[in-house]
Amino acid sequence: MLVATYDVSYGGENGLNQAITQSADALANVRFVEEKKMISTFFEQISLDTGMVVFGVNDVMQALLMSAIDKVILYEEIEITRFEVKNPVKGDTKIYYLNPA
Repeated sequence: MLVATYDVSYGGENGLNQAITQSADALANVRFVEEKKMISTFFEQISLDTGMVVFGVNDVMQALLMSAIDKVILYEEIEITRFEVKNPVKGDTKIYYLNPA
């Protein structure tokens, strides 16, 4: 997929750096379009109730542990505390996630 074409004045590393600087806006727009498509697919899966979407820290972490996740969408400023509780007698460990909000 060709997004844009730019002329550069230099060759080699300097030319590459110039091309990167010139293409920053075009690359940002490509990233935005990809993210918009991902969010659209996410909401479509929710509305169709396909069972292919999980919510919440505990459900997502369980799906991650089962290697059942293709993509993860995270809230940028999420605060999560992970607790590992180990039974000294049985030796088993339980993991809990707490969202203080």
